[in-house]
Amino acid sequence: MIFQAEWFEPATLYAAWLPLALLLAAAAKPAWQAVQQYKSAVVVAVCILAAAWSLNAAPEGGQLAGISYHLLALNFTALMIGAPAALWLGTMLLFPHLWLFGGDIQSYPANALALLLPPLAVNLAARTAVNRLPANIFIFIFINGFIASALSMLATGAVLTATLAGAGSFSDGILWQSAFPVFFLMAWVEAFLSGIATAVFIAMRPQWIQTFDDGKYLKSKNTIWF
Repeated sequence: MIFQAEWFEPATLYAAWLPLALLLAAAAKPAWQAVQQYKSAVVVAVCILAAAWSLNAAPEGGQLAGISYHLLALNFTALMIGAPAALWLGTMLLFPHLWLFGGDIQSYPANALALLLPPLAVNLAARTAVNRLPANIFIFIFINGFIASALSMLATGAVLTATLAGAGSFSDGILWQSAFPVFFLMAWVEAFLSGIATAVFIAMRPQWIQTFDDGKYLKSKNTIWF
């Protein structure tokens, strides 16, 4: 979902630049280290994000005109190259995405915060939870790949909908009753595609999943379930 500048007060859009700049500054060093260490994975991640975001659908008219939907792939990208690098990659790709799909530079910081932070927060929470569970490859794939991807879509949808409702750009009833339920349908697609991709990459190209530790999850003493 792309925010339009006319949906917000100008002061709100200008204020959004500060937290975005602070987050990018905090993530700069680990993001650069990940880019240097996992160059091939970064290239693949760029292609995945670009493909996911280009699958854009929007109502042609009615009360929800102007609202669009697309897949995120940010949880999966964060599994590949880490959350800091995924944050930087997402912010850079957002510029051409807004240009191609009808956004504007004024709404850029609000779009970046609402679109990127929820899935990356879910990714970090899921990885923290998985690290406290038995070291099992199926647990890693199921929670980090499938469940976290679905939750990231729902969290993003909730943040986007709540932000628009708070801005008063649309009727609260329309947003929560018609716009938000679409994210439940998209969550299934996001979970399936990201989960399958996680399993395939771990099997075929584990070096592209930076957060996956071969030594931890493929030790011979691990049984099939625990």
